Amino acid sequence: MANERPLVLVDLDDTLFQTARKMPPGGARHPASYDVAGEVSGYQNPVQQALLSWLLSSADVVPVTARSAEAFGRVKLPFDGGAICAHGGLILDAEGQVDVQWHAVMGKVLGPFHERLPALCETALGLADELGVSLRGWVVEEADQRHYVVVKHNDGQDHDLLRVLDALEARGLLKGMHSHRNGNNLALLPTGLSKRQAVRHYLERDRRERGERPVLGFGDSITDLGFMNLCDFWATPASSQLAALVQEHADA
Repeated sequence: MANERPLVLVDLDDTLFQTARKMPPGGARHPASYDVAGEVSGYQNPVQQALLSWLLSSADVVPVTARSAEAFGRVKLPFDGGAICAHGGLILDAEGQVDVQWHAVMGKVLGPFHERLPALCETALGLADELGVSLRGWVVEEADQRHYVVVKHNDGQDHDLLRVLDALEARGLLKGMHSHRNGNNLALLPTGLSKRQAVRHYLERDRRERGERPVLGFGDSITDLGFMNLCDFWATPASSQLAALVQEHADA
């Protein structure tokens, strides 16, 4: 018999909350996430707050986020069912413990990139300097694994990230990797690391343990579509990157 309680797999940033610069001026806002200094870094609007409250009251909700486990820990929303972090590199249970089976799978994928990712990050920042672009970047790493490189601009233009990405590709530095860009965020990821692969693993275990049940996916970016398409139904914010892509294809 099917489990009647749905499972909701939901992206966080720009789906359930966003930075202050993406909030409309004068609107109500509720703190949702904090930076390493303890300052508020993300806010929910009233609709997002009501949506999350409704989901938590009627379904099992599992965040699927690019955030590391540490950064996910700075999201102060009442999740209690574990999470999929680091673009799928890490799966946490309800107690925050690492899924060792998935960790072993990722070890084989990420091992060849352990030394390559820091060098790639350094090269990306060096190319930015050559192009006159001010960037910051780092390697997302936890549980003895290096997952991916993230690069952001410092008060520049989102297009500046594309210039650096093009320069990296022109030099052949992204072989065996894929990239994701959305707003002021450029991620350089090893092939085999993705939200989709981690969600596939999560769903296989969930079905073994709990049987078939409705699965809903929520996300804002084009890369979220990878895991959302594993769900029975999916939705995206009206102003999202993914919504814009759908509209573009509809208009064409």
